[in-house]
Amino acid sequence: MVDAITDGITASPDQLQGLPAGAVLAVERDQQAPMADAYREFLSLIGGGAGRFMQGEAVYHPHVLGLGTAALELLEENESPFLFEPTDRVFFMHQGYQFEFMRGTGPDPEVWSYSEGDHANGPVRSYASFTEWLRATAEAEIPAWKHHVETVREEINADGSITLHW
Repeated sequence: MVDAITDGITASPDQLQGLPAGAVLAVERDQQAPMADAYREFLSLIGGGAGRFMQGEAVYHPHVLGLGTAALELLEENESPFLFEPTDRVFFMHQGYQFEFMRGTGPDPEVWSYSEGDHANGPVRSYASFTEWLRATAEAEIPAWKHHVETVREEINADGSITLHW
């Protein structure tokens, strides 16, 4: 998937920011759930960012730190009866009202989703694996960026991140 997003539009090779072992360990220790091999690979390859890919989402380091707590707070705020299992690891949050988490202990666990207002009783199983989630996300974003590249102006921030102006 990293090769697919490195198309020069979604991301260029110099925009792939893999995490060093210490940062991957910090992400692992942030939540009690075991870290899946597929997720560890994601973090080591692009855990610090990948150009436009998932730009603005809380999925990259350091924004991924604390997502487990933020997801719990969202569930409590919405009075959801759902309780996380010990193997659940939150890895993605969108604007504080939607999150994704892995469930299971295998090398590539399934992905569950919660969105405020859509899942009143709790999260639903959305993908058979983390890799499937990543593939679906890339397949949605790559053509979207190819379409919008002409209408989006990018501003490179001092920290190397990108601000998009539509």
